[in-house]
Amino acid sequence: MTSTLSTGPAPSKPRPRRRNRRGWIIGGVGVLLVALAVWFLFLRGGSDADPYRTEAIRTGEIVRSVSASGTLEALVTVEVGSQISGQVTDVLVDYNDRVRRGQVLARLDPQNQQSSVEQSQAAIASAQAGIAQAEAQVALAQAEYDRQKFLFDRQIIAQAALDTAEASLRTARANEQSARAQVRQQQAQLRANQATLGRTTITAPIDGIVIDRQIEPGQTVASGLNVAVLFTLAQDMSRVQALVTVDEADIGAVRVGQTVRFTVDAFADDNFTGQVTQIRVLPTTESSVVAYTVVVEADNPGERLLPGMTANADIILEEKRNVLRVPNAALRFTPGDVLAEQQARRAGGGGSPFGPAAGGGNRQRGAGRGNIVTTLVEELKLDATQRTTVMPILEKAQQDMRAQRGAGGGQRQRGGNPASAAILNAALDEIKPLLRPDQQAIMETQRLRLAGGGNRGVVWVLRDGKPVRVPVRTGATDGSYTEIIDGELKAGDQVITGGGPRAPDARAKQQAARVTGGGGGPRGF
Repeated sequence: MTSTLSTGPAPSKPRPRRRNRRGWIIGGVGVLLVALAVWFLFLRGGSDADPYRTEAIRTGEIVRSVSASGTLEALVTVEVGSQISGQVTDVLVDYNDRVRRGQVLARLDPQNQQSSVEQSQAAIASAQAGIAQAEAQVALAQAEYDRQKFLFDRQIIAQAALDTAEASLRTARANEQSARAQVRQQQAQLRANQATLGRTTITAPIDGIVIDRQIEPGQTVASGLNVAVLFTLAQDMSRVQALVTVDEADIGAVRVGQTVRFTVDAFADDNFTGQVTQIRVLPTTESSVVAYTVVVEADNPGERLLPGMTANADIILEEKRNVLRVPNAALRFTPGDVLAEQQARRAGGGGSPFGPAAGGGNRQRGAGRGNIVTTLVEELKLDATQRTTVMPILEKAQQDMRAQRGAGGGQRQRGGNPASAAILNAALDEIKPLLRPDQQAIMETQRLRLAGGGNRGVVWVLRDGKPVRVPVRTGATDGSYTEIIDGELKAGDQVITGGGPRAPDARAKQQAARVTGGGGGPRGF
């Protein structure tokens, strides 16, 4: 008997669950790591490990200045030249020699000029001899005329003979005048030649110092249309002047009489003081940069400052002493939580410099500009009583600002409109007494955003370990410190310049949400 085994399809193997479970575990661990990284980088927030950096308010000096550089020169510089050509025979002075007016500096070969003088003297002698001859001729002509006149009166000779004698006399007298004129002409030529001879001796025209010498004995001086310069003299080195170049952006603040402080590389540890004496209107242009020359005069104690030295100058535009001042970093500082709130408001559409438009929500770009009344009312959270007094003031200010812009042709001025800012600042000053302290603080913040501050700002003072917002009114600044004109500050207060706990960034939170998939678990699982 043969038995047959029936074979059917092989049963499928069951899929193991262990592999699927491992995938979920790996995915969960990945999400956890991402979340930890996001928390560490973006959401961690502040920490006491980063304390506030503070600086005590002190009284001090505020100096606002314009920096410039230039070259030192003597107040009076004279180039001594030669009006004639010739060979140098003697050079009697050298560099740095002090000379007096009229002192001989050099001599040229006078041979040719001396010969010209002698020729003129001989010509004068010849002309004087000509005068003697002319006088003799006049005497002879006069005698002849007298004889002819005597004979004519007795009717012995004719009229023609008398006329001839008279003409001869007149001719003799004219020759005498010509001879005398010839003498004067030769005398003038003699004086000219003597002056030329004198020019062979080069003398100092002023008291001063020889700062340059261009000749040596034996050198030939050729004088033409341009006078040959032999020496350069500087007068009175006890005072010098600096020709400094000031950029066109700064020249408008420079005035004659302003104090100037400068240094030179030769005496880097010494400071020199001068005064602006002239602002030249002729511009200089180099590489499309326009600048103007400002002349600064200064004392030169010990005559240490020399012509040609480079002066690094600061023109003092404004100087105040013993004023309350804060570092500029304090005016720029904003605590992390306040900064995060501002970022959140901007991200939510409320960060326009003019605040949210009426009705809130997302407004179009440019819409609601100038809606200052609505912005301030919403930000200040005015009650009904305050609205009745504050809103008319703000509405009038807004109307005045619009009228001012209309009078200016509707064009926006570069860097803001100072007239409009002044109108708004005046209105804010008027409503300030009508507000509560917390509203006043908000108003000062809005002032900075809407009116450019109007010389107002905010500093944060560390009191009892916490930052306290203090609105201030600022004055002059030197780039590092700013004068405090008004505000609840006093010397010794600790203003915050940096540091402090970090607050979560609103944009970082949004980025973290995108990284984690919006909090809905790992993607792809």
